[in-house]
Amino acid sequence: MRHTLVRLTALLGLSLGSTHAATLVGYAELPADTFAAGPPSGAFGAQGLRGPARFSSQPVQGFSGVRRAPGGGYVFLSDNGFGSKANSADYLLRLYRVNLTAKTAPGGQGRAEVGTSIQLRDPDRKVTWPIVNEASPERLLTGADFDVEGFAFAPDGTLWVGDEFGPFLLHFAADGRLLEAPIPTPNLPGLPTLRNQAPIVIGHRGSSGTRPEHTLESYRVAIETGADFIEPDLVVTKDGVLIARHEPVIAAVDASGKVTEATTDVASHPEFASRLTTKKLDGVDVRGYFAEDFTLAELKTLRAVERLPALRGKAYDGQFEVPTLAEVIALVRDVEARTGRKVGIYPETKHPTYFAAQGLNTSQLLIDTLKKEGFTDPGRVFVQSFETANLRDLKTNIMPRAGVNLPLVQLVSSPDEAPYDWVARGDARKYDALTTDAALRDIATYASGVGPYKRWIIDDGGKTTNFVTRAHAAGLLVHPWTFRNEPPYLLPVYANDPEAEMRQALRAGVDGLFTDFPATGARVVGQYTAAEVRSPQNPAFALVAPAPGQPSAANLGSSGGFEGVSLSPDGKTLYALLEKTVVGDPAGQLRLHAFDLASRKWTLAGRYLLDDPANAIGDLTPVNADESLVIERDNGSGPTAKVKRVYRVSLREKNTDGTLKKTLVADLMNVSDPQGLAPSTRNGVFTFPYVTIENVLVLDANTILVANDNNYPGMGGRGADVKDHTEFLWLRLDAPLTLAPGVGR
Repeated sequence: MRHTLVRLTALLGLSLGSTHAATLVGYAELPADTFAAGPPSGAFGAQGLRGPARFSSQPVQGFSGVRRAPGGGYVFLSDNGFGSKANSADYLLRLYRVNLTAKTAPGGQGRAEVGTSIQLRDPDRKVTWPIVNEASPERLLTGADFDVEGFAFAPDGTLWVGDEFGPFLLHFAADGRLLEAPIPTPNLPGLPTLRNQAPIVIGHRGSSGTRPEHTLESYRVAIETGADFIEPDLVVTKDGVLIARHEPVIAAVDASGKVTEATTDVASHPEFASRLTTKKLDGVDVRGYFAEDFTLAELKTLRAVERLPALRGKAYDGQFEVPTLAEVIALVRDVEARTGRKVGIYPETKHPTYFAAQGLNTSQLLIDTLKKEGFTDPGRVFVQSFETANLRDLKTNIMPRAGVNLPLVQLVSSPDEAPYDWVARGDARKYDALTTDAALRDIATYASGVGPYKRWIIDDGGKTTNFVTRAHAAGLLVHPWTFRNEPPYLLPVYANDPEAEMRQALRAGVDGLFTDFPATGARVVGQYTAAEVRSPQNPAFALVAPAPGQPSAANLGSSGGFEGVSLSPDGKTLYALLEKTVVGDPAGQLRLHAFDLASRKWTLAGRYLLDDPANAIGDLTPVNADESLVIERDNGSGPTAKVKRVYRVSLREKNTDGTLKKTLVADLMNVSDPQGLAPSTRNGVFTFPYVTIENVLVLDANTILVANDNNYPGMGGRGADVKDHTEFLWLRLDAPLTLAPGVGR
């Protein structure tokens, strides 16, 4: 418990002795049952089914944003309606002018008077998908079309509104007419890859988590589920043909004759019993059947089996052949011809020193085969090896002679192992000798990338190392291995969530990753590289199927879009804060976007860190050029409400994790009310226990206005069976804000 308290204190930058109990200096209330002219509403249920209208006109509330009204008073933005997309098709989206009079003394009276409204509408058909009032001339917008939250008045008099369903930015004329098509939210942050390119997904031995490895079926499934590259490990047949197997031993057999590991059913073929032998493979005696003792024709009589049957079963044993490299290339070409997808191959020359002792140069065979098959596009081939000498030979001799220039990747295994070409010549160094800054710079003289064991990227404790940063500094791509979905391969910190491990590696900046489950890899990478941030309510999910390799689901939580929208004091930049975390971002971090009104360019202004990932934000309003106020709240109501806070957030100061520094301004569950202005105040303390508090506005350096949304006809804030009213609070802060000119007027 003590560690949690210390962390929270550090994040908030608070003094433990400070209560931040702002003082209530004004109070007013708007009854829940407040209506405005308009058509009957409330006819739709939670499932979108229509019944009789519950209300004869339009409920005014709830309110999800507030600004000063031109000419005096306030303008409040109505929320999407009755709480969801499904039940709000007859709730009209409006902005209401509200005149507020604060109760400032025990004998006074607060008033909230609703005046005229601005109806949001799309008569010029700027929305490019069907809306509820599609066929009507005015095309009035409803809560089933958009979930409008924050808004701002631009210097030219137009309105900018944030939407949660898209999320979109909506640009309206002063009279509520939509001026342009909804502006989607770009997936801005990207990943710290070497060249800012999207990371690649490499099907490790194909989709080896779901099909027997190194089979055409495994490669086909990998491609169909989103792999950008497939990996054929290459060994040599007796007649000099490169085939896809992880090891030259295609079935290992112990002294008792038991098969201990196999990728083919060769041990069940009595005609090959005489091929059982013992060889020294990279200095280790291995007993079994070896590919180089079989012709291709003989190998074609065998069938693949699952290498890890205890973990992955035997459902596909005996169905698939051992493929050649040429057949793998033919598969890739066939996919391209049928679908247009240009998938690459990522061959590894296995045990080059071992094969060289038999007079076989696997590097030369690889380049000869690639040339013969006409597959030498450097954008579609990586060549990798755990040894070093063969890669240097490829770079300086083999490829130049062939007129080929393919990117090479130096594989780096665990620190207790060593490249066998070093071992063979008596060099006592281990793989850690390839991970120093000097060694990485040397690798860059002959290779384009490095393929490290993933523990070089994320250590045994689950902490990210600086390996990727150092490799990138040397100009090297980083493609770690191997990411698997099964619990035995995951650190405890991931709680059996393989996507969490992949996300951590992607955030570290890896340029690609090897995975036995490319469908999982493609989904995670797709969440980062999707062009847009989209919630499940985004209309694209109903209209357009996702592209191959793109996520089939939203990358933002339901209605998790722009909850807070504000305009910089100079009127040039619109700030829009998401309510929920984009999939793949660290838990509890919310993206704050900046949208330049002149250039229409988006940038990431920073990341807001919630006190608890289960919390949400309620509103955003400017203080000065560098600071804003943010409402943060939990999802509790009434007696379960605990966290309802207003923070001052700095755009310039950051925490050690890179998130924006925030300072508590007001604890809305602990407001001092010495005059007893609010009817709910008890013993001089006022609490604001509504589930949604979505309105904050700076009135002057010492005073802010705060109001709740009531999700009409929601209940529970002031009693289980009491409809939530909208309460307006004038709060005097403990410490004054530093305001920019024009703010608070």
